[in-house]
Amino acid sequence: MATSEYLRGHGTHDPINQNESLIGPAALMTPAAIFAIRRRMESPRAESCPSSCPTCGSWWRLPLLLGLVLAAIMLSRGCGLWEVQQKTGDGAAHESADEATREKVSLSIDFGNGRRQDFAALAWHEGMTVAEVFGQAAGIAIAQKGTGPGTFLTTIDDVANEGADGSNWTYKVNGQSGDRSFAVVELRPGDRVLWTFGRRR
Repeated sequence: MATSEYLRGHGTHDPINQNESLIGPAALMTPAAIFAIRRRMESPRAESCPSSCPTCGSWWRLPLLLGLVLAAIMLSRGCGLWEVQQKTGDGAAHESADEATREKVSLSIDFGNGRRQDFAALAWHEGMTVAEVFGQAAGIAIAQKGTGPGTFLTTIDDVANEGADGSNWTYKVNGQSGDRSFAVVELRPGDRVLWTFGRRR
């Protein structure tokens, strides 16, 4: 009894109770408790930092949005510019084609015996006359008499006028019979000249 009382008087504890006192607080650190403590530790920082904070918020969303908007604007402008250029190119192509047609004249020669020669695209120039068209038609030879307004054609490729009782050469411009000398009638781009050998009707 003396020994037991002595030990109790000097504060010696039971080993089992001492171990329980040491592991008791650690046993309380469950995963749920750790998660709760972590939330409490982080909550002041989250409350103090706004969502746009460069270090803890989604700061990258604003630059990304601006980049997307700028890309859309540039894309729409590029498409519009491409459409304008395409329309301009198409218009220029049509104008070039029309201009090329306008700067040409055509010549057809009907010899009256089934023979016919056509020159679809002869170069036109300012002040060009019906007589000058023959100069653009390769392989065609003509003969004429007179000068100025009194000039008249007598022969095309060895087919000569036959006089008042026979066949003779006459011309038309765009379907209209010529009423003046072929040496003074001027042509315009795109005009069609037709020479026909036959009797005048």
